[in-house]
Amino acid sequence: MKKVYRLLIIIFFVILLLTIWMVTGFYRMLEGARQEALQLENVLIDMSDVKDGTYKGNSQLGVVVVEVEVLVRDGTIKDIQILEHQNGLGSGANVIVDEMMLQNTYNVDAVSGATISSQVIINAVNDALQKGL
Repeated sequence: MKKVYRLLIIIFFVILLLTIWMVTGFYRMLEGARQEALQLENVLIDMSDVKDGTYKGNSQLGVVVVEVEVLVRDGTIKDIQILEHQNGLGSGANVIVDEMMLQNTYNVDAVSGATISSQVIINAVNDALQKGL
């Protein structure tokens, strides 16, 4: 009976160590992706230079894929539609488009807890606005 308990304890600790190793690896990978998201290049855009129209833009970083449609009238972002957002766990970032319309710029703060998806949405909107220059 003591051998069975001893074996169960060993198995428990092996599983615990594997779990810790996997979680640590996941967080390292996630942090790397966050750093890559912060490095996405956005062209500086003055909204008064963007012609009236509807423009599509897209961006991708790893498994996060975004396609947007941006409506511009009189130098103002009137509407942003997210046409596609493959987001993993970042669906909460979709609200960022409301802030973009409110501030009339793509250059807004990321949504906490959805940094990668936020940065990819920002980059997709920037891509769309570039097409109106």
